[in-house]
Amino acid sequence: MRKPAQWKVELVDQVAKEISSSNVTAIVSIKGLRNKQFQDIRKSLRGEVKIRVMRGTLIKKALEKAQKKDIKGLEQFVSGQVAVVTGNIGAPVLYRRLEGTKQRAPARGGEIADHDIVVEAKETSFPPGPMISEFQKVGLQTAIEKGKIVIKKEAVLVKKGEVITPEKAKVLERLEIFPLIVGLDVLGAYEDGIIFTKESLSITPEQVAADVATAFARAKALALRATFMVPEVVPELLAKAKLEADALALAAGFLTESNVQLFILKAIREANALNAALQGGSESPAAEEARGEEKKEEEKSGEEDASAGLSALFG
Repeated sequence: MRKPAQWKVELVDQVAKEISSSNVTAIVSIKGLRNKQFQDIRKSLRGEVKIRVMRGTLIKKALEKAQKKDIKGLEQFVSGQVAVVTGNIGAPVLYRRLEGTKQRAPARGGEIADHDIVVEAKETSFPPGPMISEFQKVGLQTAIEKGKIVIKKEAVLVKKGEVITPEKAKVLERLEIFPLIVGLDVLGAYEDGIIFTKESLSITPEQVAADVATAFARAKALALRATFMVPEVVPELLAKAKLEADALALAAGFLTESNVQLFILKAIREANALNAALQGGSESPAAEEARGEEKKEEEKSGEEDASAGLSALFG
């Protein structure tokens, strides 16, 4: 068996040490990233993280040698054009930093569009000449106006999922339309024995807060429907019970000290309604006022009983 080159052995050992001494290790895709863009990203992250571009087999060997529990779980992300990123920041922070370094880039041809690429109707900076035929070859409707080539109609030059041809890529670059977003794309990260996927790292604190609020609201609604007595729904349940009890007492003619005012208001309302019916007219202002007073009394009674119920339950 041929002995591996010394530089490979040294590189693997060095990267294994960096992984072992770092808080976070990530496998990132560098597919489609041009050298200048890569150097710009590396420069912007200098002092925060180390980026190692190496073959997948060497990355896997470095992961095997690293003194980290379950670090080999990152091997599942080592495929294609990848690099190793190490640093002493948290995995979510690393993800956000790398996302923040992504840049728009022109297509070269051969890429798959991840969204519809639209060319708007507009005046271009090109004078009449060869560019007219280039535009027309890719399906753009053009005309000459005031000595400039004008794109007359908006067009979807490349639909989502289609391959960007070299001809269309050339036209897009001429029009300064950069459809690609390139950068270090996190595939997976390791921190404190946990493997994080890109999907889990992309969750923001705002999303978590919104999900918790939604879950709480749904749980509370379910508890109310099921009459499940927990502190969060006791006030609403007591108020509901009070209103239902008052309605039942009124319907059954059951008079108590707490609902006598409701009976009086009900009697006034019914008397006025009868009077209005006998006179063939609408309810008098006094009747309307009595109806309003009855409603206020019901609401007040419900609130007072709910407060009293809470005091009794929780002291």
